Amino acid sequence: MKKYIYYILVGTVAILSFASCNEKVFLTEQPRTIYTKENAFDKESQVDASLVKCYDKFCGMFHVNGWFGGGDNAASALMGDGADVLGSSQGSQSAPGSFSNYKSLRSDNGTFSTIWEGMYQLAAYANLALYGAEQVEWIKESDKAYAIAQAKFFRGWAYLRLAEVFGGVPIVDTYSEELKFDYVRNTRSETYSFAIEDFKAAVSGLPDYPLQDGRVAKGIANHYLAEAYLGLAAETGDSSKYQDAINAADAVIASHPLMVNRFGSRANPNDPGSMNGVPNYKADGNVYYDLFQIGNYDYSEGNTESLMAVQVPTYEMAAANGGAGIAVAYTWACGPAYRDLSWSDEMKAQNQNGGPWMGPIDQQKFPGGQLSCYFGGSWGLYGATDYSDEYVWRDQYADDYRNSEICRTNPVVMDMTSPQYLQICKKEWLADPAYLSRVSCKWLLQDMWGWDMAHCGGMAGMFTNMYGRDIYVARSAETYLLRAEAKLLNGDKKGAADDINAVRSRSNASYMIPEGDVDMYTILDERARELAWEEHRWPTLLRMGGNGKNDIMKTQLTKFAFAYYDAPVCAGQGFPEWTLFAIPKSVRDLNSDAELEQNPGWDK
Repeated sequence: MKKYIYYILVGTVAILSFASCNEKVFLTEQPRTIYTKENAFDKESQVDASLVKCYDKFCGMFHVNGWFGGGDNAASALMGDGADVLGSSQGSQSAPGSFSNYKSLRSDNGTFSTIWEGMYQLAAYANLALYGAEQVEWIKESDKAYAIAQAKFFRGWAYLRLAEVFGGVPIVDTYSEELKFDYVRNTRSETYSFAIEDFKAAVSGLPDYPLQDGRVAKGIANHYLAEAYLGLAAETGDSSKYQDAINAADAVIASHPLMVNRFGSRANPNDPGSMNGVPNYKADGNVYYDLFQIGNYDYSEGNTESLMAVQVPTYEMAAANGGAGIAVAYTWACGPAYRDLSWSDEMKAQNQNGGPWMGPIDQQKFPGGQLSCYFGGSWGLYGATDYSDEYVWRDQYADDYRNSEICRTNPVVMDMTSPQYLQICKKEWLADPAYLSRVSCKWLLQDMWGWDMAHCGGMAGMFTNMYGRDIYVARSAETYLLRAEAKLLNGDKKGAADDINAVRSRSNASYMIPEGDVDMYTILDERARELAWEEHRWPTLLRMGGNGKNDIMKTQLTKFAFAYYDAPVCAGQGFPEWTLFAIPKSVRDLNSDAELEQNPGWDK
C-alpha cells in the first residue's frame, strides 16, 4: 500500500505568524494554545509534527484554489491568475475588474497580502521547527540533520518566493514571541542569497530521493536552488550565477530523467482491470497523459520525472484522519461554467436551445450531463487564456502530445437537438467567445475511470472531488527549462535549444526549435506548453527582471494577458511602472515604528 505523508497536524503547537488573523500582530509568531516554545519540544516526534505543518502550508500553495480541497488562498495568484497563462473564465464582462487590468491595481489588493502572509507563515513554521530541532535530544544525529534540512528547504522556498514577488523583504531567521513593529527591508539580492544558503544546506542534508512520498529530497531542493540563482543573477548582473544554476539543474536531471515512454496505471494493454466500468488501459493515451493519472505521480511509483508531489488522500484515508472534506476539487474551480455559455445570435437561429451545453444530453455518453466527468462541475473561477490554449499551439507547434484532445480537450456540443451535436464548439459560435477555454487533463480525469463514485459528488455537481489524485510540486521537465534559461543567458544558445527540444521530443513534437530562434520568449512559450496549470507563473515572470527593470514581463503581459488579448479592454494602454508586486498596505501600516518602503510604481 502506498505510504503517504498526509497533511493533518495532530498534537503540536499552534503557530501564528506575520499578520494573519490578528492584524495587530506583525512579523511575530505567537502560540495560540497552552504550549509555548519552552515546553513544546521534548521528543523527536514533536519536531516532525512541526515539520508536517510546514508541509501542510507549502503544499497548499499548489492547489490552484484556497476555498476547498486543502488549498491556500495564495495558490491561484502564484499559479498565474491574471498573468498570461491563466485568467478569468467569466467572459469579457469580467475583464475590467480582473487582476490583468494592471493599472487599476492598488497596494491594498488582497492578492498581495495573501501571498505575503502565506510566505511568512511558512517561514515561521520552519523557524519553529529549527528551534525545536535544537531542543530535543536525538537518538541519531542523522535524524536531526534530516529534520533541519527539511525546515531549511521550506524557509528557503518562502524567501525565494518573497524575493521573486516582492523584491527585498525583512529576513526573520529565528522563531520569536516578541512583538515588533520596526522591521526594515533587506535588499532583493540579500533575500535571494538567504534563500540560496538555505537550499544549499537542505541539499547537503536531504536524501537523494524521498524517504516517504510527499517528503522533500535533493531533487526538489536543487531545482529551486537553480531558480534562486537565476533570480539572483537577474537582480545583480552577476553572470557567474548562471553556471551555478546550470550545476544545480544538472544534479536534478542526472537523478530525475524525463519519462519518455508510456507508464503506470493506464498504460498496460494487457491489463484486464477496470474502474467504474472503464478499462484501466487507455488506448489513446500518451506519456504526457500518463503523467497526470492517479497512481503515477510519485518517484516510488516509477515516475523518475517527479521531484515532489502533494499527497492527496483517498476518501477512506481522509475520513480516518478527520478530513473527509479534503479533496482535489479542481473541477469546480477550473474552466468556465460551460452550462451557462450561450449561442451567438447567428447560432441561435439554428438551435432551439440557448447554448451548446443546454437542452437534452446523452447521459450514456456524458454521465452527469452538464456537470459530467467530461467537464467537471465548474463554477467558472479560473480559465486558460487564449495564449496558453491557442497561441502557443499555432502552426508548426500544433503536432504535439500536449496539444492532443486527450491532454487538452476542445469541448464538443452536447445538446442532442443541435445541428452541431458532437462537433468541437468554435469560439465564434458563442455570444461571448472570451468565455471558452479547453479542458486540461491536469485538472480533470475526463472519463469515469479514477472517480470514487460514492464520494466524488460535491456542491458543484457529481464530479467534483478527486480523492487520491496527487498534485505536482515540480517535475524535472521544468528543471530542463530552467537550465535552458541559464544556458541562454550564459551565452550557450545551442545548449538552451537542446534542453527545450528534450522536453519537446518527449511529447513527440514534430517541430524542433532551431538554435537561432531561442530567446526568453521562446522559453516562456515552452513553459506554457509544458507547465500551464502547474507552474507558479507570476514568480517566473517577476524574477525575470532585476534592479528596477523587467521588460520581458511587461512585453509578455501586454501581449497576452486576459484583459489585453482575450478580452482586450486594456489593449494599447501599456504597462504600469511597477516591476514587483506591492508591499501590502496593511503590512506597511502595521509596521508603525519603522518605514517599510513601498516598491516603485505603487500607491503609498
